[in-house]
Amino acid sequence: MLSNELENVLPTHGRTPSLAPSRERDQTPHAHHATNDLVRRLPHSSRSRLVELCDEVTLRPRQMLQERNVLLQNAYFLENGAASLTARAGDCLPVEIQTVGAKDFIGIPLILGMRVSPHRCMVQVPGRALRIEADALIELVRGDVEIQKLLLRYVQATLIQSSQLAACNSRHSLQQRLARWLLVAADKLFSREIPLTHRCIAQALGVRRAGITSTMGEMEARGIIKQGRAQVEILDQSQLEQLSCNCSRVILSAHENSLNAANARQASNS
Repeated sequence: MLSNELENVLPTHGRTPSLAPSRERDQTPHAHHATNDLVRRLPHSSRSRLVELCDEVTLRPRQMLQERNVLLQNAYFLENGAASLTARAGDCLPVEIQTVGAKDFIGIPLILGMRVSPHRCMVQVPGRALRIEADALIELVRGDVEIQKLLLRYVQATLIQSSQLAACNSRHSLQQRLARWLLVAADKLFSREIPLTHRCIAQALGVRRAGITSTMGEMEARGIIKQGRAQVEILDQSQLEQLSCNCSRVILSAHENSLNAANARQASNS
């Protein structure tokens, strides 16, 4: 059984240096009020069990939620705002491998039997999140099949998204990649307004800021976006989708396709 398999791989302790946990706790959340997409997809009993173990916390800009090769103390289910999961590329600046929002979960290594991650996760857009201690999550995943299945399906979705992102970054133009990034960011934020600077977007795409400034200027001249102080607003989503490559559709659909797959199988067997 899945629970037995996870029993064998999920760790109980580690000796790796740890990332100091945030002490900022706002309040104990209520299961009915959870807005994270993953949490809301859980059956009520599983959702209540998870939320009871969480604290609702405020996420500050540039707050580090996960550091490379440091023992994970907590996992997070974002309720709003956005964070950036990045990988190092030698001596170069970090490159974003996932934009994390209210559809996401930070703490995948814990589900896969690891207590450290090779990736850093930093808050880009302030917001709120449900925070659960790593040990509590591990025990919960061991004992609740619904939570196991949901988080493993989420891992599958992120694998699809990461592989598509790698293909996109190696094959497509800056204009296509920027359009894709804006579409995905808007989806994560549930808003057409993206409160980030050119510098942040350039770092996410692993390109020079001058290239972002030039390409965004072209998009604005065509009425596709509107730029403000540390903010980009999407005015014409259909035109932006035309500028983007097909990768945006693959990345955006991976979440729903993966999380709905098991439900579709259950319905067909009933």
